Amino acid sequence: MKIRTLIKIFLVIAGSLCVLSTAMQWPELEFYAKPTTVPLFFMLYWFSVKKIDGIFLMVLCMCFIGDIFLLTGVQDYFIYVLLSNGLCYILLFYFLYKNHKPIEYSNTDIFYLVIFFVLWTLIVYEIYEAISPNMGEIKPYGIIYLIILYFLFTGAVFQYANTRSSQALWFLIAILNFVICDSCYALDMFYINSIEFRIINAIYQLLAVFFLVKFRISSPTSLKLRDLDN
Repeated sequence: MKIRTLIKIFLVIAGSLCVLSTAMQWPELEFYAKPTTVPLFFMLYWFSVKKIDGIFLMVLCMCFIGDIFLLTGVQDYFIYVLLSNGLCYILLFYFLYKNHKPIEYSNTDIFYLVIFFVLWTLIVYEIYEAISPNMGEIKPYGIIYLIILYFLFTGAVFQYANTRSSQALWFLIAILNFVICDSCYALDMFYINSIEFRIINAIYQLLAVFFLVKFRISSPTSLKLRDLDN
C-alpha cells in the first residue's frame, strides 16, 4: 500500500471522527481527533511534492494553532482563533500574488464577475448584519477578519476567471470552503445556536484544508473550459 493511500485512509477516519464528535456533541472525542487532521494533511502534502513550500507550511501551522485554541478554550480564545485564522488568510494572499497573470477578461467574464461581485457583497453584508449585534468587544476583530476573507475570496474568483488553471480552481474551492465554514461558525456563535451549523462547519473546515493541499500539489495547466470562450 502506498504511503499516500495510507495517509488518506487515516484522514478519512480522523475526519469522520471529527464530524461524528460534533454531531453527537462528544467534545472528548473531538479533543483527540481534531488535532490529528492538519498534521495528516501536512504529511499528504509532504509525500506529494519534491520540496516543501515554507509559506504553505506556515499556512498549515496557522490552521493547526487555530484548532488548538478552539479545543483548549483558553481565556479570550476566540480572539486568538481570529488572529491565527486571519494570519492564515493573509498568507494565502501570497499565492494570489505569486500566481498572478496579465489580465485577459472577455466580455462574458466581465459580465459574470460583476454579478458575482454584487451578490458576494450582499451576502457578506447580510451575514455581518446578522452577527454584529452580538459580537460585543470583539466586533473590531470580526470586521477586520471579515474584510480579509471578503477580499481573499474575491481575489480567488477573479484569478480563476483570468487564468482558468487547475491550481486556480483548487484554490478557489478551498477559499469557498473556508467562507462556508467560517460563516456557519459565526452564525452559530453570534446569531442562532444550531447543531446543523456546527456540523457544516466541521465538514467544510476539513474540506478547505484538503483543497488547499490539492492546490499546492496540482499543476498550473489551463483547463479546456478556457478554450470555449475563444
